[in-house]
Amino acid sequence: MVKYIVLGLSLLTAVACTGNGKKKERQTVNTAKVAEPLVDTSLLVLDTLMIDSFLVNKPAFKEFKEDFRTFYASRNFRYAWFDTKGIIEGAQHLAGQIHARENDGVLKKQVYADEFFTLIDQQKVKPLKPLLALELMLTAQYFSYSKNRLGGSELTKAKDLGWYLQAKKLSYAQLLAKQLKSPSSEIEQEAVIPQYIALRKMLNFYQQLEKKEKDVWVANDTLFKKIRVGDTSAALAKLRERLFQLGDLKVKTPDSVYDQPLADAIVRFKKRHGIRADFSISQGFLKEINVPLHSRIQQMMINLERMRWIPLGDHGAKFILVNIPAYQLYYYENNKLSWGCKVVVGKAMNQTVIFEGNLQYIVFSPYWYVPESIIKKEILPAMKNNPAYLDRHRMEWNDGKVRQKPGADNSLGLVKFIFPNVNDIYLHDTPSKPLFKEDVRAFSHGCIRVEKPKELAELLLPKWTSKNIDAAMKGGKEQWIPLKNKVPVYIGYFTAYVDSAGELNFRDDVYQRDGRLLEMLMQ
Repeated sequence: MVKYIVLGLSLLTAVACTGNGKKKERQTVNTAKVAEPLVDTSLLVLDTLMIDSFLVNKPAFKEFKEDFRTFYASRNFRYAWFDTKGIIEGAQHLAGQIHARENDGVLKKQVYADEFFTLIDQQKVKPLKPLLALELMLTAQYFSYSKNRLGGSELTKAKDLGWYLQAKKLSYAQLLAKQLKSPSSEIEQEAVIPQYIALRKMLNFYQQLEKKEKDVWVANDTLFKKIRVGDTSAALAKLRERLFQLGDLKVKTPDSVYDQPLADAIVRFKKRHGIRADFSISQGFLKEINVPLHSRIQQMMINLERMRWIPLGDHGAKFILVNIPAYQLYYYENNKLSWGCKVVVGKAMNQTVIFEGNLQYIVFSPYWYVPESIIKKEILPAMKNNPAYLDRHRMEWNDGKVRQKPGADNSLGLVKFIFPNVNDIYLHDTPSKPLFKEDVRAFSHGCIRVEKPKELAELLLPKWTSKNIDAAMKGGKEQWIPLKNKVPVYIGYFTAYVDSAGELNFRDDVYQRDGRLLEMLMQ
């Protein structure tokens, strides 16, 4: 405000009366000069030979050769990280991101990071002298860090860990161009699934929590086995404190009474951890509540890596996701969760494969063609002990194979859902309904048993009435129904995720895959 007042006074002075009382015609002289650039623009150009030479000296960046050429060709090979005033602000931002990479859930170390930070420091000494080495290093570090943060590990490494979902493809050149054009934009929203962003926010919450507080340890008090809502116990104080620390209990009180708010917090915690949601203070509950914050942070980082592998784009008007560690099937319409149910997955020695397919057929009253492995390991030995084994189980030989006849006792139940794949895995009903009451549901030979198959069939066949579906399921005659539109099916493996209600969930690593991935990420 002061400078505008001073300017106003100056203008008034310019037209004021002179000493003889006459107004003097105002004369103005244009003293403004065109600001000269602080950096010679001729120095802000490079060529392909410079890029190639840089990559020869930095072989770890060679995988980004095409991104380099695409990016600089799109800007006529002009520098990206320097302008006429020197190095741009985005360079320091990138350096800060890499320095605090764990905030983005990145465990993998950046290649040539020490040299990168040295170049950044050198630039501060001579801010008006653009360094070619720093220009190319900044671009390379952006590509490399974007891959670690948004793209994830190479597909070959993912397959080594049993992950066969289609790989995601990103153009790091395009990401950088968009980032430089709009520095404040959230580029990651264009590069990762929304679930990734939600889980990373939870990761940051836990990281801040770990910095500010120590883990609250809940002792395994024998009284917990008997305590019920309304009882009192001094042992409840630490339990309250831990549940408050983790966000399940909203109000922190030292009360030793097992009141309803505490009971509700216990149920909420159990739901988030896949434990039967009752008011008991069980051993499984105590085991999960005492998992250290640091371990949960690592678990989230591991699953952020898995989410980086998920392809982007429209997954279709309808799609199905099965999360193996959660033992859950989720049915999405227009990218929103519309229905779900429990599933039984493969046991540790017959693990369900992580892959994707397209659901094409529903088979009512199916035959079950027994896999060769089960024939050799189970049926043939049983037939030796009991020649009537096949008849007792309503099985028969058919074209050199053993199959079980349709019916309620069929191992596939009354309906199966086919998405053709080399793993011969499908969704199906089951006569073993009690298994869905278990918290840990890894019992199958690899296929996925569905708790509510009729409801799933109704969703996939909207023009069929419930009565017609029921009749087809119980008809006793195999019937194949092709779907008009294929429905994508994704079989995934996530031990940490944020659900549709915004709640952070953790699950046990049923196939012991988290540790192997953690080792890979820390190399």
